[in-house]
Amino acid sequence: MRLITNNGKKAHVYHSGRYYLISDNGRETLIFTSNVEGKITDFKEVGGGSGVSLLEVLGDFHSFLHNF
Repeated sequence: MRLITNNGKKAHVYHSGRYYLISDNGRETLIFTSNVEGKITDFKEVGGGSGVSLLEVLGDFHSFLHNF
């Protein structure tokens, strides 16, 4: 995983040929697919979880992605 941006609440990352936006709202942190600019391309979450922080998801990104 390569971190592109992180403002403490949202992070834009590149992982395995795809871009993702990770959003932390204080209760849950969700992962969405994004484009190269960091804009969400589909609002169906592809990962994340309740009660986890942005830093936790960034620390072990692959394990927080849902298996499809």
